[in-house]
Amino acid sequence: MVNSKDYAIETEGLVKMYNHDIKALDGVSIKVPRGNIVGYVGPNGSGKTTTIKVLTNLIRPTAGKAYINGIDANKNPKEALYSVGALIEVPGIYDYLTPHEILTYFGKVYGMKKSEINDRIEEVLKMLKLSNWVNKKVGAFSTGMLRRFAIANSFFHDPEILILDEPVIGLDPKGIKEVRDLLKLFQKQDKTTFLSSHLLNEVADTCDSVVFINDGKILIHDTVENITNSMQKNTIDVKFLKSLTKDEINRIKKFELIDGLKVVNGIIQLDYDGSAQTSSKILSQLISSGFEIISYSPESVSLEDVYISTMGDERGVR
Repeated sequence: MVNSKDYAIETEGLVKMYNHDIKALDGVSIKVPRGNIVGYVGPNGSGKTTTIKVLTNLIRPTAGKAYINGIDANKNPKEALYSVGALIEVPGIYDYLTPHEILTYFGKVYGMKKSEINDRIEEVLKMLKLSNWVNKKVGAFSTGMLRRFAIANSFFHDPEILILDEPVIGLDPKGIKEVRDLLKLFQKQDKTTFLSSHLLNEVADTCDSVVFINDGKILIHDTVENITNSMQKNTIDVKFLKSLTKDEINRIKKFELIDGLKVVNGIIQLDYDGSAQTSSKILSQLISSGFEIISYSPESVSLEDVYISTMGDERGVR
C-alpha cells in the first residue's frame, strides 16, 4: 500500500502490451489529488480507456502499479474498488428492464437495504432529470437519456471516487451542463472525479487539472490555467471607431507598455507582456489619449490551442 493521504488515484509506470508488439501504455504515471476533478484527454488509441480499464481491474497491466486510495487495484480489486463508481465506454443496459428494476438490482449487489435503495433511486433519478421515467423500460430511452441513466448508475452507491470514460458523449448542451453541475456538486462533497473526454472546452470548464496522453505516454499534467498560460499569445486586438491615421498609429507605437503594433484586416494588434495589469493600463492610456474604441480583446489561448500544438499532426480529440 502506498501513502493514500493525498491521492485518491495513483499510477506508477503503467505499461500495457497487446500481442507482444503493441504498447498501449508506456510508463504512465498519474497522481489525482483527493477532491479534484481531473480530465484525461488524447486522440483515439492514445491509451485513455486502457488506463481506465487498468484502474478498474478490467485488464491487468504488463508492468507498473495502479492504486485506488493507496490500495493496489489489480492485486486487491474488491477492497480498492469498494469506494469507486465507474462508467466505461458504452455500457450494455437491458432494454426490457426499468430504471427502478436495474438500480434495485445494483443496490442489492452493493448491500443496500430496500428502503435505502428506494430513497436513493428517487434521489439519483431526480439529479439526472429522469424521475418521470422510473418505471419505463429503458429500451424506450433516447441516446441522451441512456447516457444520463448510465451516469446515475455509476454513482448510485454514493462512491468517494468516480472514474468516467466519456461521460457526456451523446448529450445535448443542456445535458452536458447538468453533468458538469453534478460533478461540481460532488466535488463540494469531497468526491474525486477522473474523466476522459474529447470535449476540450468542457474539460476546461469542469476540471481542476488536465492530463494529455498520446501514444501511451503522458505529455502534460497540470492545471488548466498553467497549461494555457504556458502558450500565452500576448496580443490585444483593438478596433477603433474610425480608421487611424499614420500619425495616430505612430503615437500608439510610442506607448511605453506596447512592445509592437501591426494592422491586420483593419484591426490594430498590439504586442505586450501578457499581464492583466498591463492590458488594463494600455486601455486606460488609449482612452485618455482621446482614441474612441469599440472593441478591446486581449487574445487568450484555449485548451484546444495547446492540445493541437502539443499533439502535432493530431488535429483533434476523437
